[in-house]
Amino acid sequence: MLNTMIMKIMEIKLLKLLASFILILPLFAKNVFAEERESRALVVASQQAVLSSELAAKIDNIPVKEMQRFKKGDLLIQFDCSLYEAQKDVVSANANSALIKMESDEQMLQMRTIGKYDLELSKSEYEKAKAELLIAELNLKRCKISAPFDGAVEEILVNTFETIQPQVELMKIIQTDVLELEMVVSSEWISWLTIGHPIVVYIDEIQKEFNATVSGIGANVDPVSQTIQLKGTITDASPALLAGMSGRVLF
Repeated sequence: MLNTMIMKIMEIKLLKLLASFILILPLFAKNVFAEERESRALVVASQQAVLSSELAAKIDNIPVKEMQRFKKGDLLIQFDCSLYEAQKDVVSANANSALIKMESDEQMLQMRTIGKYDLELSKSEYEKAKAELLIAELNLKRCKISAPFDGAVEEILVNTFETIQPQVELMKIIQTDVLELEMVVSSEWISWLTIGHPIVVYIDEIQKEFNATVSGIGANVDPVSQTIQLKGTITDASPALLAGMSGRVLF
């Protein structure tokens, strides 16, 4: 009889313990789930560029400074193009002379004072002069470098009054109005992660939260770490958010 009572008491205690465990299990699972779906992220510029020269010339003016922000179309570098302007004037005069010669030959052909070969030759000279004029005009357009997007100057690699050659790197710029997140997560996540999945990023440097979405999923899994790269687009960025900052992402 005593053994039966002891067994019943132990059974009741066991049931109570099991019930308590069942009650706290969802909370425990929730914490584990949240911990597993957390990652680190790096804020990067969606676009960046290294500007280089397309011609040989002396730098006349650099109206921006490092870390300065600019708008699309703003002047970043101006070259001294006095030589190219003079060359354009000469080529333009040659093109005008070639046009006059061609028109004169057309009239002379009608009067049969020259042959068709002479007219074709003058037409060829005019087309050549037009091509040279186009090159001269293109060179003049290359005398200034304008901003291709809204952004900021990361680094200036040359100085005013320096004479540079083609393909020389001049300035590094980054886009500031569109920022992205770079993340590395477990490859197991791709079973539920999709493009457009909402995420929240907490930036350490400024201690602020921003909403974002998954905008890209890596094309391959790292076989060693079993991780995959993700891209994220910040939907409510502010001027305080800068490329290079990092933070914690909640999925």
